[in-house]
Amino acid sequence: MNVECVQLIVSTLLYFFIFVCGFAISIPLGVITNGVAGCILYGELESQSATRFILNFSPMSNCDFPMYCGVFVCIIYAFGMGVYNSYTIYKSKKDTSNYNQSQMLVMAVLAVNSLATLLMFVSSCIVSAGFRELCDSLTQDKPYQYFSSCEKAQNQKLVIVGTDHQVSAGTFYTNFNVTQAASWICTFLWLALVISGVVRFKLSRRMQTRGGAPSA
Repeated sequence: MNVECVQLIVSTLLYFFIFVCGFAISIPLGVITNGVAGCILYGELESQSATRFILNFSPMSNCDFPMYCGVFVCIIYAFGMGVYNSYTIYKSKKDTSNYNQSQMLVMAVLAVNSLATLLMFVSSCIVSAGFRELCDSLTQDKPYQYFSSCEKAQNQKLVIVGTDHQVSAGTFYTNFNVTQAASWICTFLWLALVISGVVRFKLSRRMQTRGGAPSA
């Protein structure tokens, strides 16, 4: 089994793992957003009494961006690349020349994967910073400490600002932790794919200088 074959198999496995993690990003975040009918990343909690709390939402873009990144970058694109690579591996069982791809294709995939890495990094930062700010709002003293820990605020009844409508916070702490972990995992996996793409490009250049067919 040559280097190109091993590299392609590893890349394929990474794509499918990112595909699975994409659901772990989007589904918990969607559950939270739909449950409270708004975005609570960067949200703030204010008290009317010791048992009545008002929830101030943040703009929906704070939740939409990570959710859409999870769907389009991690689920749709990663799945498509995983299927494409799987098909290439299948064809290469009969003809190893199928491992060879043009430098143009290698560079295009490398560029898109680099963009995916950047988007996921920004998305992960949004989730982590927004989650931390929400938890600070729940646990810091103002005018008194609402909850001893962010986790204990789960399933509390909250009043949406400007209304008397109450919603349950649900298991937001657990869901945000899942989203945050999956988001950072995807970020590092995309970075690994970028590094893998650089290796493929160098292999392609090496084959070309040797007078062989460009390989990816």
